[in-house]
Amino acid sequence: MQQTMTYQGSGRPAGLAAIVSALPLWLFSIAILVEGFPRPPVSGEVAMAAFVAALGLTGLALWKRWMTVELAVYSLFPLHLLVIFDEITTTYKTPFILVCALCLGLGAFAYQRVQKRRILGWSVLILTLGLVWALAWHATLGFWHMTNGLGYVECFPDGYGCLPLPPQATPWWALIFGF
Repeated sequence: MQQTMTYQGSGRPAGLAAIVSALPLWLFSIAILVEGFPRPPVSGEVAMAAFVAALGLTGLALWKRWMTVELAVYSLFPLHLLVIFDEITTTYKTPFILVCALCLGLGAFAYQRVQKRRILGWSVLILTLGLVWALAWHATLGFWHMTNGLGYVECFPDGYGCLPLPPQATPWWALIFGF
């Protein structure tokens, strides 16, 4: 006889609840991809749909007890990334946001594995938020250091009236992972 784990007494398989409770984080991440230049990879309509779907899924997951309040608040962190990555060209901003969302998603799944031990669960969320925040700022500062080194002054690369980034610009992965 095969046993299926359930999530917080909801009667739903744990895997489905884990996926549904992680979706708002990814939908918020997709929603913030709408802002930027050159043309963002997400249209305004898709971003709005992702934002509304994230809110609706969060409400549903909280109601069905597939998600804790802590995880719901944690899922809002991608909205803060919009502030951190403000004015960065979408060529760099998009992968920065997606890498941060991946790290946040891994933190959310780790939290779900240990959430019954509240202190450990909270520690996982707080540690992940701190690491992603530091990673985001590291990437941002690396980007602005690179643009200053390339001679951009009072002009945003790929912005209106400014030159695009040259081919010798540091790749995004080197900025986010390089130390």
